[in-house]
Amino acid sequence: MAMLFGLFQGLMPLIGYFAGFSFAKQISDYDHWIAFTLLGGIGLKMFIEGLKPIDPHCEINTNPFKWRVLIPLALATSIDALATGIVFVPFPNRIAFAVITIGLISFLFSIIGVYLGVHFRHRIKINAELPGGIFLFLIGLKILLEHLLSI
Repeated sequence: MAMLFGLFQGLMPLIGYFAGFSFAKQISDYDHWIAFTLLGGIGLKMFIEGLKPIDPHCEINTNPFKWRVLIPLALATSIDALATGIVFVPFPNRIAFAVITIGLISFLFSIIGVYLGVHFRHRIKINAELPGGIFLFLIGLKILLEHLLSI
């Protein structure tokens, strides 16, 4: 599970980067707005989802470790990473580091998440979407402000 999530999360920004690279010259005047819109929108969506109460009685009805469950889940959760790959078009020297970092962090956090979920799911009541959404929004805002203030 962790290998699959790390692989999908790491490769999707690379695919998005190469797709965006083909039209980088056309979007260089407003790429900072694209980055802000993508990261800010994803962050805002995560934040709003994080405000929903966690159902302590929620039970899993399917086996999440089957390939037919894991592959679509890994793909669905990495679509935003595909879109964020466009953010790296103006920073070609950072894409390799980003891809490796995103893949490794996704791999490690998948292992940690499964461990915590199995051992502590009824005791831990933390909704990680709230801080995650805030951080994504702030990263998008930082990119936008860096560009706007450097003009």
